Amino acid sequence: MKKLLVRLIPDHIYQALETAANRAERSMEGHARYVLTQSVENQRAISGGERYQSEISDRLNQVLPAVNKVRTGPALTPAKVAEQLGHHDAVATENWFTGNAVPGFSDLNNLSELFGCSARWLKFGEQAPFPMNSQARINWKGGNAADVDALLAPDSKGNPVSYIRIIRLSNDAGNILILREFKDTLTTDFFYTNLHLSEEIGNGGFHDLADFLVILQELYSRYIKGGFSVKSYNLRENDLTYHYREGHYHPLYLIKHGCQESVWWEDIWHAEMLERRGQKGGYFWEGDSALIDRLHRHLSEKKRLKSIDELEIEQLGLPD
Repeated sequence: MKKLLVRLIPDHIYQALETAANRAERSMEGHARYVLTQSVENQRAISGGERYQSEISDRLNQVLPAVNKVRTGPALTPAKVAEQLGHHDAVATENWFTGNAVPGFSDLNNLSELFGCSARWLKFGEQAPFPMNSQARINWKGGNAADVDALLAPDSKGNPVSYIRIIRLSNDAGNILILREFKDTLTTDFFYTNLHLSEEIGNGGFHDLADFLVILQELYSRYIKGGFSVKSYNLRENDLTYHYREGHYHPLYLIKHGCQESVWWEDIWHAEMLERRGQKGGYFWEGDSALIDRLHRHLSEKKRLKSIDELEIEQLGLPD
């Protein structure tokens, strides 16, 4: 007999399983084994087409509540989904959710765009509904305006960036993650960067961080002119696991429930703001002052950061 260890079971599923086990006078392990066996046996009894129809329905009913947790405005229902897609027959759309009909690939593409989820997951169950993208190097151009252009590039549909969220993991490595949001869509671009904002870096990592501070200053110069927003956060690894669930929760759920907002992105490159803050064991997190001070000395020697006067001139739109 094989063993199976299952992690990250949603609370409401666990509670429902526990209630059903008590009702059937079984142990949790015994009831879980019974439910799993029944599910597999039932799947064997249905045809491939019926199974696919059922799987699509399951995925739609999984993603809809996840999306409603992060949407602003009224919650989406199958009827409202039909309205959003421009379908006049709400019953046909509702049948997708009940497993009585299956949407075509074109409708699945439109649904994935509406929900901001992966089209391949919705169609085939591959990966997760909201997968994190591959690690991206954000200083390909050496930390200049072109790197900021890349951060602010529109999505594949041409939707402009509306939000840049910069997240530092509160672990020894200090991994930097970025979440890009786009106007009028729940589709996001969420990825680990090549950066580690901590003392646990090599010499190459130090120069990447120096580029990062230059990028943040250039990003700030554009941010103050309007058109998009930027925020930074600290995030514990446990909260990343719990509130993102390896892509089964929308990244914005992680922002709302797991991240602690901090102003570090707009102060870490700003010598005057650092001086005002004072070290006090760390500017933004414990033990960060030595690294940040080294970065500033390096950038000052290389004259890579704009002066405060230059930034104010840019902000006012005055000629040099």
